Amino acid sequence: MNTLIRIVVIAAAVGASGITHAAFIDTVANPGGALVPVSGDNSYAVRDRGAFVADQFYGLTDKVQSSHSVISTSSVPFNLTFTYLGKEAGYTGSFLFNNSEVFNTGSSAPGQAFSVLYTAGIGKIDFGFSSVKSGGASAGSVSNLGENNQAPFYNYTIFQGRLDHMILSLDDNNRVDDDHDDMLVMMKASSIPVPEPGTLALFGIGLVGLICARKNPLARQPTVEG
Repeated sequence: MNTLIRIVVIAAAVGASGITHAAFIDTVANPGGALVPVSGDNSYAVRDRGAFVADQFYGLTDKVQSSHSVISTSSVPFNLTFTYLGKEAGYTGSFLFNNSEVFNTGSSAPGQAFSVLYTAGIGKIDFGFSSVKSGGASAGSVSNLGENNQAPFYNYTIFQGRLDHMILSLDDNNRVDDDHDDMLVMMKASSIPVPEPGTLALFGIGLVGLICARKNPLARQPTVEG
């Protein structure tokens, strides 16, 4: 019986492990970090110009984090997904992850996504933005790794909608429209998929049945007719 109890406990514990969930990403303030209202000229919020996905994850009544960086709070690997939400900008913007371009406002379609298994551990996540003017000259760049993501310079704000779900909104420092809608990227963190608890529980029940059969060999003896 002790063996059976141990099997049941192990199966229950393994099954429950797929239910728990903790935060994988958060933000940290850089110099001048603050919580500010969404700009009234933000076309993603107002929907008057630009090319964006249909879903609207924040509006004019929300607030965003200015002069912040995104950090990983997990020492174990997790899935990280970036989705390009669109833009309203004259400059051509790029979103980079680990120094490689993932999205480009000139060629990426709103809704396009990119996923990666994140294994770098706790700390600032390596992503950033860069933009070029119509003639090819640099309009600016910013890295999440440093502390230069500060308004009113080339910078992005962060909207934390819910657990492990953020929207990065770039302002490319074009003074014609200082509104953080020049390139929007949503980032989501999620746990690595594990077997469903029900599947694990059935596996545990199967083990219990196997042990019961082994512990009762008489049940397997053939019947001898007299």
